[in-house]
Amino acid sequence: MIEFQFDSLFNFLRMAPHGIYIWPVYGLGLLVIGGLAIWIRYQHRQAIRKIRRIMNRESIHEPKA
Repeated sequence: MIEFQFDSLFNFLRMAPHGIYIWPVYGLGLLVIGGLAIWIRYQHRQAIRKIRRIMNRESIHEPKA
């Protein structure tokens, strides 16, 4: 059976005396992962725009038969 290790939510968040070290690391991790997700989305959109520009350029210069 799983047993909760803390008496209250406050004690869980405090995690005495380790909470001061644990929560900033979790925050930094979420910040890094969120930043990477935003960066990947930005790069993906840039790649799609570049591919569309190349395709449009090639269709304009394509000889019509």
